[in-house]
Amino acid sequence: MPQLGPSSFDEAARQLNICNSCRYCAGYCPVWPALERRVDLTPADVTHLANLCHDCRDCYLACMYTPPHEFGVNPPKIFAEERTSTYHRFIWPAARVRDASGTVVAIVATAVVAALLAVLSWLSTNGTAFEATDGSAYAVIRHDLLLVLVSAPAVYALIVLAVAAARYWRFTHGPLGALMHGRSWIRALREALTLRHQTGADEGCTYPGDRPTMSRRVLHQFVMVGFFLTFLSTTAAAFEQYFLALLPPYPYASVPVISGLVGGVAQIVGCIGLLRLKRLSDPDQGTSVMRRADVSFLWSLIVLNGTGLLVLFTRTTPLFGEILVVHLAAVIVAFSVAPYTKFVHFIFRTLAIYKNVLEGQAQQTEPAQRAR
Repeated sequence: MPQLGPSSFDEAARQLNICNSCRYCAGYCPVWPALERRVDLTPADVTHLANLCHDCRDCYLACMYTPPHEFGVNPPKIFAEERTSTYHRFIWPAARVRDASGTVVAIVATAVVAALLAVLSWLSTNGTAFEATDGSAYAVIRHDLLLVLVSAPAVYALIVLAVAAARYWRFTHGPLGALMHGRSWIRALREALTLRHQTGADEGCTYPGDRPTMSRRVLHQFVMVGFFLTFLSTTAAAFEQYFLALLPPYPYASVPVISGLVGGVAQIVGCIGLLRLKRLSDPDQGTSVMRRADVSFLWSLIVLNGTGLLVLFTRTTPLFGEILVVHLAAVIVAFSVAPYTKFVHFIFRTLAIYKNVLEGQAQQTEPAQRAR
């Protein structure tokens, strides 16, 4: 099972032991009560705490031991370093979070896939692929071919993410059977989906500045809600096609179109806002690798949703076929590399929240059991 390097773990343990002695930030977020439950820190503890952290950075602003103090306490940075490590240690095949070079690879890969899709589209429609102006994707590329091209990388990504989730859970907690607590999952998912812990110690995070604000949480909600709306759009389109025998293009006043349009716009707005906050944030409270991974991920979402909206807006024009091919290429590449990008943070953070819920429930039942 993957382990932390001795030097990184020693430094993380040193700083967190200082935090555990001080406990000034005990009420700020779930990280600090979870730390108090741990006397002798292990690498698994550090991994769990790092992924439970929502990076609000309130603890850094409040701490009297941050640099230039000789203690040099910087929890946001050590947690960012450990999250970076988490994202590649538990992924199979092993890989690191993509940085700027990974962005270049993704751009080149998208261009190559788009070229191949253009050829396949031309061949599969007997040379009429880019003459379609009725808004039907199947006039550009055959349905069965499209299904295979998109499903294959999606299934691959799901398998890799499932393996990563299992490896992470075994490392931080233990038996997979502990994942079967339904009521705990309900609470954990509610906390994850509402971003309950991205509020800091007061009314919002001190990110990117030194004043509490809810802007980061709101922008994250835009991205997350937008993501689920676009997922709803795809699901609704599949339902209409396979169960109602209604083929695309769908009316503008239909569930697939409205949810896709609103979801795409919401994600673009949220991503642009988060990019601005990232630019204004203090780089010393994070890592350069994580910063580049954040920026790359946000730009990839902008490209995916931007090309998707262009497909909708040009579906009755001569540009429809070309833009659809570019969008499909971006989707295929996104599915293929998703497990090796910042996308995996949702998997590990949700598991960390679930583990924290389990520990909190166990802590509440201990006094009652002792009283018996």
